[in-house]
Amino acid sequence: MRNSNVKKAAVIALAGLMMAQTALTGCGKKEVDYNLEGSSNQDGEGKTGTSDRAGIGGKLGVPESCNETINVGNSTLGSITINCESIQTPDADKMDIAHFTPYSFSNEDKKKIAEALFDKEKGIYLDDYEHRTKSDIQEQIDWNKKEIENAQENGDSSWAASLEEEIKSLEAELAEAPDTYPDAGDYSGDSFFGTREDIEYSLSMFSYGADGEDEEEGMIGMGAYVYFGVKDDLSLRPYEGASGGYMTDYAEQGDIAGTNKSSVTAEEAEELAGNFLADMGVTDIVKTKTSDLYWMYYDEDGNTVANEADGYAISYARAVGGSPTYSGRTYNVDNLQQINGWIDIPVETYSVFVYDGKVVQASWQQIYSQADSVEENVDLLSYEQIIEKANTEMAKYYEQYPTRYKKVEFNDMRLAYYLVSDGEGKCKYLPVWIFSQYEEYTDSDGSDTPTQLLIMNAMDGTIIDIIEEAKALGCYQEY
Repeated sequence: MRNSNVKKAAVIALAGLMMAQTALTGCGKKEVDYNLEGSSNQDGEGKTGTSDRAGIGGKLGVPESCNETINVGNSTLGSITINCESIQTPDADKMDIAHFTPYSFSNEDKKKIAEALFDKEKGIYLDDYEHRTKSDIQEQIDWNKKEIENAQENGDSSWAASLEEEIKSLEAELAEAPDTYPDAGDYSGDSFFGTREDIEYSLSMFSYGADGEDEEEGMIGMGAYVYFGVKDDLSLRPYEGASGGYMTDYAEQGDIAGTNKSSVTAEEAEELAGNFLADMGVTDIVKTKTSDLYWMYYDEDGNTVANEADGYAISYARAVGGSPTYSGRTYNVDNLQQINGWIDIPVETYSVFVYDGKVVQASWQQIYSQADSVEENVDLLSYEQIIEKANTEMAKYYEQYPTRYKKVEFNDMRLAYYLVSDGEGKCKYLPVWIFSQYEEYTDSDGSDTPTQLLIMNAMDGTIIDIIEEAKALGCYQEY
């Protein structure tokens, strides 16, 4: 099953890349109405509400809700409003500025993680395309032969000929291929596999910019990425009549029948997930979401056999001093869509799947490990001062980066941390106000993929140039 999992991973990665590029170039299925006035799920009338908040929110005079009309200035917008039913502020008495050097895996780091996850006595092996075994290649040959039969039945002679040609190359590779995978060696590789409780798992660990290109251009890159998961999901939870299947934390409403069959409670799963990440050296995080873990099964023809909920998926975000960092995405932000490139703002997120009382999958993107230094308890503008700044700065931002919408209606406002360049290949988390507009869907509130996004420095009210920061951080990709 190794080769099929390699193919599945490649398809998932390619699908994610295509989704990001499609959304950011505006070439998806959704058509843009250039006269679109926007929409809001807020119906409140009047001005901002008030409340007696505790902590930093109370110190800054932040109300519970907001209903403000903002000056449009010389922008092309007909209106800008902030209509938020619940303004989110950190559960903390202060906010800091944390300075970091981006995280990068050493070979020793990879070794420690691999040996913590796998049964060392049963071996830890290098697992990548360049080290395919005879069984992997034979599996690919067998798959090609089956596809040739299907192509011939459907009259697709071109596809059948292409597969025939590939088989010749595979057979030549088969003759020279080893019978077994090499061991992990000095851990200079990025992909490995081993066993854990007699189940075979994969482990991928790599650092962005490890080839030095980002550093040469003065960019930070995106730190390091880790993926750990079972090689064959059916080996964990087989289902009669299914030839394949996978776990996911996402499912359309109505797809899943019955209640969650988990052997542990959500609270127990959260504890298992937190302990797992702590064992991996991941600290300073906050839980953002717990949802059911879904098992999707299909037959040889790709038809759905069954979909069931069994287990939990727990998501986390990086925290600074116990307060969350922003973890939204820019894929759908209208005025950030670039003709010649796309941006991916820095997000440190962590995902853990718990099934049958154990962690069976985890992935995370880690930009830093420990802070180099911290500026504690920095001065922040009051809520009234932020709104005053919004009345001059928001319009200027939309003059520089126009949106195709006629109205901007921010329905989410929160105080959090955002990562920006600190110069000389370093970075820092700043306290910021994040204004976003998102649409609610039947299966998601859509808050992590807003259609409008504006980030304001909470200390001086200046607008952070998301595109330029993405370039400085090595998160901007030209086509």
